[in-house]
Amino acid sequence: MKSPSGQPIVTTESHTCETAHNHAEHEHAGHNHNHVNAALLINESGKLATTFKLGLGITLAFVIIEFAAGFMANSLALISDAGHNLSDALALTFSWMAVILARRAPTSQKTYGFHRAGILAASLNSITLVLIAAFILFEGVQRLFNAPEVQSWTVVGIATVALVVNLTIARLLHSWSEGDLNVRSAFLHMITDAAASAGVIVAGVAQALTGWAIFDPLISILIGLLVLWSSWGIIKEATNVLLEGIPAGLDMEKLMLDLSELEGVSEVHDLHAWTIGAGIPVLSCHLQMLPTSTLQQATQTVQTANLLLEDKYQIRHATIQIECESCTTPCKIA
Repeated sequence: MKSPSGQPIVTTESHTCETAHNHAEHEHAGHNHNHVNAALLINESGKLATTFKLGLGITLAFVIIEFAAGFMANSLALISDAGHNLSDALALTFSWMAVILARRAPTSQKTYGFHRAGILAASLNSITLVLIAAFILFEGVQRLFNAPEVQSWTVVGIATVALVVNLTIARLLHSWSEGDLNVRSAFLHMITDAAASAGVIVAGVAQALTGWAIFDPLISILIGLLVLWSSWGIIKEATNVLLEGIPAGLDMEKLMLDLSELEGVSEVHDLHAWTIGAGIPVLSCHLQMLPTSTLQQATQTVQTANLLLEDKYQIRHATIQIECESCTTPCKIA
């Protein structure tokens, strides 16, 4: 290696960070790409895709039956539940496609792979939930003032089958729902629809026993509100990921304090944390070292920082930049 003047530069372990800064302004280190959580999901993606296909087939078959029964029984609650089931089929389709995309290897253009396909699927699923809820609420309010007669026991029978179908598919998805927003959005579709089916059963029984037609639109409105409430959490989390918000539950102040307390570190700045996809939080930061620190000490500090991030914060992809003095210009996003 030569200096700008053409003289050779010799780097030894005794060189301090201050001296080394003359010929190496920034030392990049600390890339840990062990995406354990994501790898587990990818390894199981074949089984997950099969689950989605099975759930999709069952749901589509039942949607046809439920729509037909709803029109025959003149039940908005049953038609609303069928509409929600149709959105379930769409949700399962989106989620299934996202699982397939997430299995694809990174490319030169998509260097992080396709993990955010699941986030996009979750967003689309939530949007369909909101649209379905808006329709249910509108129709429910209209029928409050002109409630038609409903074939109550037909409604109860179909809704009971719907409840069993939704709970069965939800049970199949449950084991994957904790670590993947995409799967959780599909799981939430099934759970809210199961609750809706239970509401339809209650409305049907109440109407059959009392003869009051108002139970059908009342339950429909409650179903619409339930759908809106259930979709909000998914929308909020998906939006946070797409806007590069910090991973859920991460305490940035505590994280910065832990990094600043590492041996040889005088300052931590330009700290960023975000989420690529399910189970893949990432981080980048600058660690300013003391002027007396050697390059060997700086390298050890980076290794210690990576262990801290992985063990305490479950961040396995970190890019840490070592600096020997403060940046002359603050690091900003243009």
